[in-house]
Amino acid sequence: MSRVISTGSIIVDLTVTVPAVPEPGGDVLASPLQALVGGGFNLAAAASRHGAHVVYAGVIGTGPYGQLASAALAAEGITRIPGAAATGDTGVCITLVDENAERTFITSPGAESRLAPEHLDAVRPQAADIVCVSGYDAVYEGSRNALTEWVMSLPLGTTIIFDPGPLVADIPEPVWNALLARTDVLTLNEQEAEKLTPGSVPAEQHFALRERLRLRPETATVIRRGSTGCTWRSNGAHGHVSAPRVVAVDTTGAGDTHTGTMAAALAEGFDLPTALRRANVAAADSVTRPGPATAPTREHLDSLLSPAEH
Repeated sequence: MSRVISTGSIIVDLTVTVPAVPEPGGDVLASPLQALVGGGFNLAAAASRHGAHVVYAGVIGTGPYGQLASAALAAEGITRIPGAAATGDTGVCITLVDENAERTFITSPGAESRLAPEHLDAVRPQAADIVCVSGYDAVYEGSRNALTEWVMSLPLGTTIIFDPGPLVADIPEPVWNALLARTDVLTLNEQEAEKLTPGSVPAEQHFALRERLRLRPETATVIRRGSTGCTWRSNGAHGHVSAPRVVAVDTTGAGDTHTGTMAAALAEGFDLPTALRRANVAAADSVTRPGPATAPTREHLDSLLSPAEH
């Protein structure tokens, strides 16, 4: 059976809800602080809840935040690959959620940002597996070389999903080139696509993105477009996949839910448009609940889809 293997660094979100993000030098009263496991956990949890066998191949810290992360993985039934002992605690992300459900992040990396070759030595991806790679780890100086070399060593046929994330503009060009040479699905939101293709109109973004990054024809590009769904292009084929209308409460982790659900659906054998439909519905459902890892279970997701989409 195909597995979903994630290297995306797991952190703890320190989350507050605010009426608006304050201006520099300003202050604002917020809701009580919550400490919730997030980052790469959002993707792994979404894939696991969809029914995939998920393997986490990143680093977990040894302090109290690391203990929270370990407990969260165990509760979701996610397999951890044992590696060399981590140094220090898991990092945190200070998350501000405003009245429009939009979020602003400040990330303070920890042990998860130091992914060494020995952490990946025990991972043995097979040709049928889906490997999910995060842009955060492509930016971290302590992780990117080990991650890049490992991805380049994966067997042909292994499907690699690369989500560059908010730090898309900070990924060094050699790392981009190495990872994209093996990427099968590049997924990002429209703000991240705009950073890479400034000035391009939505109808031309896929062309501009593919030209800017010199992607292989068979590499699929997916641009997540919030409440309107997503668009995709690969090998000349393309399409728009709509999303259901919902009232958003908290959009934290919606992109990770989308990627994790897509990965699990591809591992199950769904084609890309069908996997994206499932991912859109899962992401839309996730934003109706507060918190970072709010992906629906497989049973709940199926209840939201037509019988033909199960």
